[in-house]
Amino acid sequence: MIVRTKLPEWISLEYKTPGACAFDMPVSEEKTIAPGEYALVETGVVIATPPGYVLMLAPRSSTFKNFGLMFVNSFGIIDQDYCGDNDTIKCAVINMRKESITLNPGDRIAQAMFVPVERAEFEVVTSMNTSDRGGFGTTGKS
Repeated sequence: MIVRTKLPEWISLEYKTPGACAFDMPVSEEKTIAPGEYALVETGVVIATPPGYVLMLAPRSSTFKNFGLMFVNSFGIIDQDYCGDNDTIKCAVINMRKESITLNPGDRIAQAMFVPVERAEFEVVTSMNTSDRGGFGTTGKS
């Protein structure tokens, strides 16, 4: 699959190992984030997600350990039509540390992967014709 990208000339998107399912997304500009502060971190990357796929953005496993950052929306979904020249991918984060942190260009805080999608057609019914499971949070209870 060939994917069109627009990115700063010093950034390359690549899978780091032969078995990697996702590629890292680097920070494109210096950003200082105060304790408890929410911030949008710029990657400078625009990706034209191919038809039939969604680009999912998630924190790297080391993002919290190395930077004390959590993604405020857990993960991001980049739609196929978010690919204009200025539609750069940003990471919404919050600094959980008790001190400010500074991200530098090239720091890798996110990873992205292409996931196939299928659009559903919805059928509205008056009953689901199945038994209730017991409500939210009930699995695993005796």
